Amino acid sequence: MSRSERDLDLTLPVRAAPDAAGAAAAPPAGTASDVTFRLRVSPSAPEPESEPVPVTLPDRLSAEDRYEDLGCIGRGGMGEVRRVRDRIMGRVLAMKIQSPEAHDATADRARFLAEARLTAALQHPGIVPVHDCGALADGRLWFTMKEVRGRTLGDVIAEMYTAGGGSLSPVALRRAIDTFLRVCEAVAYAHSRGVMHRDLKPANVMIGEFGEVLVMDWGLARPAAPLAPAGDDGAADALEAVEAAPLTRPGEVLGTLLYMAPEQACGEGDRLGAACDVYALGVVLYEILAGRHPYGGHVGAVWGALFGGEIAPVEERAPHELPAELAAICARAMARAPGDRYPDAGALAADVRSWLDGARRRERALAIVDRARAIQPAIEATRARARALRGEARAALGGLRSFDAAERKARGWRLEDEAERLEREASLGRVEWMQILRSALNEAPDLAEAHEALADHYADELVEAEEARDARGAARAEALLRQHDRGQHVVLLAGDGELTLATAPAGAEVSLHRDVERDRRLVPEHVRELGPTPLVGVALPRGSYLLTLRAPGYHEARYPVLIERGRRWDGVRPGGSAPHPVRLLRLGELGEDDLYVPAGWFLSGGDPDAADSLPRRRLWCDGFIVRRHPVTNAEYLAFLNALVASGQEAEALECCPRLSLGRAASGPGSLRFERGEDGRFRLGATPTDVQEEPNMPVAFVHWRAAMRYAAWYAAATGAPWRLLNELEWEKAARGVDGRLMPWGDFLEPTWGCMLGSHEGVAGRRPVDDFPTDESPYGLRGAAGNVRDWCINAWKHEGPRIEGGVVVLDAAGDDDTEFRAARGGAWSTSPNLCRLAGRLAGKPGDRFGGIGIRLSRSLPG
Repeated sequence: MSRSERDLDLTLPVRAAPDAAGAAAAPPAGTASDVTFRLRVSPSAPEPESEPVPVTLPDRLSAEDRYEDLGCIGRGGMGEVRRVRDRIMGRVLAMKIQSPEAHDATADRARFLAEARLTAALQHPGIVPVHDCGALADGRLWFTMKEVRGRTLGDVIAEMYTAGGGSLSPVALRRAIDTFLRVCEAVAYAHSRGVMHRDLKPANVMIGEFGEVLVMDWGLARPAAPLAPAGDDGAADALEAVEAAPLTRPGEVLGTLLYMAPEQACGEGDRLGAACDVYALGVVLYEILAGRHPYGGHVGAVWGALFGGEIAPVEERAPHELPAELAAICARAMARAPGDRYPDAGALAADVRSWLDGARRRERALAIVDRARAIQPAIEATRARARALRGEARAALGGLRSFDAAERKARGWRLEDEAERLEREASLGRVEWMQILRSALNEAPDLAEAHEALADHYADELVEAEEARDARGAARAEALLRQHDRGQHVVLLAGDGELTLATAPAGAEVSLHRDVERDRRLVPEHVRELGPTPLVGVALPRGSYLLTLRAPGYHEARYPVLIERGRRWDGVRPGGSAPHPVRLLRLGELGEDDLYVPAGWFLSGGDPDAADSLPRRRLWCDGFIVRRHPVTNAEYLAFLNALVASGQEAEALECCPRLSLGRAASGPGSLRFERGEDGRFRLGATPTDVQEEPNMPVAFVHWRAAMRYAAWYAAATGAPWRLLNELEWEKAARGVDGRLMPWGDFLEPTWGCMLGSHEGVAGRRPVDDFPTDESPYGLRGAAGNVRDWCINAWKHEGPRIEGGVVVLDAAGDDDTEFRAARGGAWSTSPNLCRLAGRLAGKPGDRFGGIGIRLSRSLPG
């Protein structure tokens, strides 16, 4: 023997089996009372020349000699289960022993033996394997099986709900159903072998320490009537023994009532089949899904349900959101009539498995969605940082003049470059985010979380595209939103909004006109009468509308509104809580060419193709009155001659239009108007362009002259006339919907006085020559002829806004900074006539394309 080998001696007691009287017989002659045999153990394979070592085992051992009793595990109606150690095999097992009270009864012994034989014959990972059986010295039957250490399914269900605070998370639910599926598969195997369990319940299912799931206690098992034995695994023989044994008397009910099918509870033996087990499995599934028994655990409730009562659907009892498929599976398994249930546990397992496959895919898909969610904050932070840098760049460059050195502009450029880099990074991050979400949908095409995230994204894209007046982009975003929306954007997709409107005085009649595009121009077409104000929550399709408000004793008012997807137009002023009433002006408060722009919201800026356009903002502008046309030559001549008549000849000469561009030139030859022998100003012919006409808008006047004209006119009329703030001008010219031109979004030169609008020499035309150049409020000439000097200084960031409200922000007369000018001009191309464009000039500069338009605030 090599040094690596060693011998082991094993000594076992030997006793003869008891005789018929139960006394132990003497050992056979020549047999020792104890048997010792030797095993040779070698860690390596034996050498070829070695002879095998014979091993001698005892021929026979009693249960008392072979198994060492380690204590009781549990007790039941048919006996007890004890932990034992197999002295031969050196393993710990569970031994089920017939109770002393039952071992003499033929039926009890037959049932006990049937359990052992059936369980042994059902060889499945989900059924405890039986190793041996026999009788003790006192006649009690026993059989040994694998000891399962763990918890019952009932304990596991209770622990899951306790850990989940009374409900199950989707992951916990999936794990519980996975356990239930393994129970179904074990029972399905038994059904396929013609065996029904008849006592399925959470207490008879063990979850082992390593996750194994075992269906226990087959003591009440019997043949399933609709099935025939199959296979060559011994189940057929076991079934024959069971069928031959007197296990159940007619009408006898065995099992646990709380889990019995109606036909089983009523003792209808001829109707018992695999569907009985299916019903019990349905009750177990109900407990898993709802965290409670369908009858509340009360036997009386069971009888009520079995004889006409209704069981509350599991989805009504579940304390958490329940997949509809699982609720349907549970309902079918617990159907009252056997024919309405699954025919056997195999069919039930197939549906459960199908749901689980989807649940597993859903879990993988949710993990992918979590990846997308994890990168989303960084993407949004990058976008926010880019926006902030754009603002910093705008502020840095906005304080500089065009002729300032490039070195002073370099910081602003660097900020713009960094913002551009971050925007590209965020854009690429967004692409990655969308690809991740789409990969989640490859795993689970109906995953709501992925669809909702994509739907939110496309909803934002739709709103942004419509705000940018990008019809193609909006159509694409809407189509993708409809593909992914699962109901959260139904209002947005419907495209409807609401109108709430109050007036002062109340009771004004409201006519509704919708702006409809006809030959590329928005034309208000009458829709219907809305009745008297107040109007509350009037549903309207999205779009631009013009309301006309009428009341006896008041001027008719034009009130444009923008109805956006899923939003309400209610006229609530910033900081307010109720709709701001639209004030109607009494008859006589408006002159013949005066227009009323009521207080309210409007969209400003937002046109990237307009020169120095402000960003898109929704702003509140208080009501004001504006003149329909710019100041004409005839009106301005009256001003100049009034100055002459009052002895202010020097001021009249300073305010007189002059031909030179830029700063005022000296000398009478530069005057745009002639002077008569009486010193009064009059229109005269000039050799440089078309003849001046009285009804043409005045031009070649600087900002200071425009301010003096407004002050003179205010004094002459007794009304507080002034120049427009540039945001007031924008609202009066564009309306409230952010359109690009007064008539819509199409840049057609023949609709306004601009380059290409008419044959002949380009120049100013009379103010009423282009009636199409009219805003929703009736303002004329905003897109062409002459621009209008505004009251505020030109700032890169725009006029002052306080709390979303436009502030007048008048510039001082001694301020030398640039002044704002808004509108189109006869001397520029259509693209430079876009209403969001902003131009500027020094307060002493004169231009042939800038004139004057007056407005006044409303008192109070």
